Amino acid sequence: MSHDDHGHSRGIPRAGTIILLILLVVSVNMLFVSYGDYPEDKNMRIAVLLPFSGGQEEFGIEYARGVEIAAEELNYHVLPGGRTYTVDYFDTKGDTMSLLNTFLEIYNADYPVVIGPMTSTETLAVAKYAEILGVVLISPGATTDELTGYRDYVFRIVPSDRYLGSGLGKLVGGNENYETVMVFHTDDSYGIGLTELFIEELSAYHKEPAAVVEMPLDSADTFDYAGAVSLMKEICPDAVFAITPNSASFVKLLETADAAGLHPQWIVTDNSASSEVAHSGSAAEGVIAAVPSKKGSDVAYPQQYLEKYSSPMTIQDSIYGYDAMMMVAEVIGSYGYEPEQIRDGLREIRYVGLSGAVVFDENGDRY
Repeated sequence: MSHDDHGHSRGIPRAGTIILLILLVVSVNMLFVSYGDYPEDKNMRIAVLLPFSGGQEEFGIEYARGVEIAAEELNYHVLPGGRTYTVDYFDTKGDTMSLLNTFLEIYNADYPVVIGPMTSTETLAVAKYAEILGVVLISPGATTDELTGYRDYVFRIVPSDRYLGSGLGKLVGGNENYETVMVFHTDDSYGIGLTELFIEELSAYHKEPAAVVEMPLDSADTFDYAGAVSLMKEICPDAVFAITPNSASFVKLLETADAAGLHPQWIVTDNSASSEVAHSGSAAEGVIAAVPSKKGSDVAYPQQYLEKYSSPMTIQDSIYGYDAMMMVAEVIGSYGYEPEQIRDGLREIRYVGLSGAVVFDENGDRY
């Protein structure tokens, strides 16, 4: 040990060494412990609100499978602070009144965050209540532009319809082979809003639909498919943009047109693009399905899915459920378990998942 002229030590005092060691221990612990507000039992309860019946169950099950795989991964590893995740699943049943009652049940059970609902119509139905009651919603599938107005507690991990509608308008408008265009759309906010954006972009190419046919969302089974195809025969469209209530209704429209000898270029949205369409054989050849971009960079995930469910991914929407669950866990780990903490964390998160990079703007929209 060296000394100065006054006999004072130039080395680190013993007390200083103890303080430094304590600081090092605290610093190391901070790498593994988050200081959010968590339940005493360290069990993080997440609600999943998706359609498991009512005509959209194929998609709801896919999203839920992604959530399930993510939750199992999270619980397999020992998380900081001993946190575990319990996921409880609730069925929207494709009915608005049932959906609202179920959402209130979730709120009364003190879930701070809900993954869901899936569709634009369902998400709009509960968005205002989520804002008022302070429950975080993360929709894996809602795309309507109207959700942009709910900016406090409502998020979505798919892009807004504005990108999809204008993109499809450019696709059809810019193709010289598509001189005559026809549109089928559902009578809900999703179908109407997306059609308006499509037509708006189409007009930039000095085109407009020869016919626009509305399909009632709640009565797809009784829709006059024969009458719709008769109108198609009169118009002879080169391209048909179809936003149908579900994949079954699109298949019925597709096969009815095929039987009548009509083979336009079909362009559909992701709610119509299921494995059921592929079973239509030659009638489905050439169908263009517009779906949100899927990065799918984790080559292990499809195999993981196959091993768990004994079937390969078809519509692949499970990756959005997976990303939603992983984002929720990351935010809870860094910010806390209260709704306000989860909300604030989602506003700050920069997450790269199976569906690509996820960043939310000030409206809760992915961009």
